[in-house]
Amino acid sequence: MEKLIKQYWNCIVRQDKEELRKYFHEDACIRWHNTNEQFNVEEFIRANCEYPGSWDGAVERIEQIGNTVISVVRVWTKEMSFHVTSFISIEERKIKTLDEYWGDDGEPPRWRKDKHIGGPIH
Repeated sequence: MEKLIKQYWNCIVRQDKEELRKYFHEDACIRWHNTNEQFNVEEFIRANCEYPGSWDGAVERIEQIGNTVISVVRVWTKEMSFHVTSFISIEERKIKTLDEYWGDDGEPPRWRKDKHIGGPIH
């Protein structure tokens, strides 16, 4: 399953419309919880493949619990960087539901820096 998920993310960052369709059930449901949006497969492909600019990405972690795969991926452009945690429900080696949580990468807020708590991960 890990190979399948890495190939899927490779299609996402390449914005490969035709290949991307192959990873989804026709009636798959995709939800971006941070922005309260729900997409069908075609809407999701448009949202990903028509986004301006070129992307890159790196899968940082993949876990599987039953037919659910959880992936953590860093996605970036020259100007922006994000981490996305995805809960991917797989049926017959295709995505049936995809629930994603996106977060901007950036500096810790000033209030935590002022308290001298925490430190860099890397």
